[in-house]
Amino acid sequence: MKSLFLKLSTALLSVTFFFTAGCVKVPESATNLEGSLDTDNTSVPYDKLALNMFPRNQTAGDTFSQMMDIRSLGISRVRVNFWFDTFYMPFSSSIPDFTKFDTVVDSAGSAGVEIVGILSYVPGWLVGDPNWRNVYINNFVIPVVARYAGRVHYWEIWNEPDEITFSVLDGSADDYFSLLQMTSDAIRQVDPSARIVSAASANIVADGIAKFEWTNQLIDMGLARYVDILNIHTYGGQYEELIILGVPMVKKAGLPLWITEFGKRGHGTQLAYFEDTIKKLDLILNPDRIYWYTYIEGAGESETRSADSTYGLVTMDGGVRQESELYTHLKNR
Repeated sequence: MKSLFLKLSTALLSVTFFFTAGCVKVPESATNLEGSLDTDNTSVPYDKLALNMFPRNQTAGDTFSQMMDIRSLGISRVRVNFWFDTFYMPFSSSIPDFTKFDTVVDSAGSAGVEIVGILSYVPGWLVGDPNWRNVYINNFVIPVVARYAGRVHYWEIWNEPDEITFSVLDGSADDYFSLLQMTSDAIRQVDPSARIVSAASANIVADGIAKFEWTNQLIDMGLARYVDILNIHTYGGQYEELIILGVPMVKKAGLPLWITEFGKRGHGTQLAYFEDTIKKLDLILNPDRIYWYTYIEGAGESETRSADSTYGLVTMDGGVRQESELYTHLKNR
């Protein structure tokens, strides 16, 4: 551990210069830090483990059955998309339909599972409307948060807005921050006890330091005034960037950290990746929660993936339920 922190201190000095100089490359002093991350004698932080899920996907059972299956894995926290779509509001004049949301919240309550709800996206009829933010707030955010106040305690504002824009956001930190301010204020007025989670950029270790810069811009604009929890997504290792860029970013934010997406495709490779990655993420960033992506992949009701291409712990492959080695490990631990 001493050697890791000595290398970290040296590399942090280097990264200050690189940011000042406007470079977009991780300093050379960081390139061998991964070798210092010895986790052989480190335990998997199962107490921090949580899970993404797509409850609308019914291929592996109804929503309550999925929630109970997740509980059988020793997991009691899930991240779920509350879609502002044409099922919720088919037309601008429609009365909101809470049926699917009610099913998720009722099932989670009965199974003893805590939800973080993602308030995300817009229906096609709203794209191109210059007033879309007000419609998103008044017709979606406020009614949903009010309905589930006291039952859903965590709300995440959008998902990966740097890339998933739905043709209403422009992908910039400035544009997302404007939406975040409006949405956060609305949530706190409706349910002052709710905790607000920032949206993460898409895979923060992708594209050099661009994703870190996007998140740092939010922090510099005053993110901590509008959210209670900093959120990142990370796939595919690249621990040097997390050490050199992620650690000071989290410290600067001054907020609890959640990693709400990490994962790997393919049932045969998930277990080894999980055990190695979650320990390293915990050692480097010490997040309060780490969400595996995902229980079953695919937002469509009948959507399926093959066992060797899915991020899901479970999939229906050729009409047969397939469970990954990681699923079995969690079930039997």
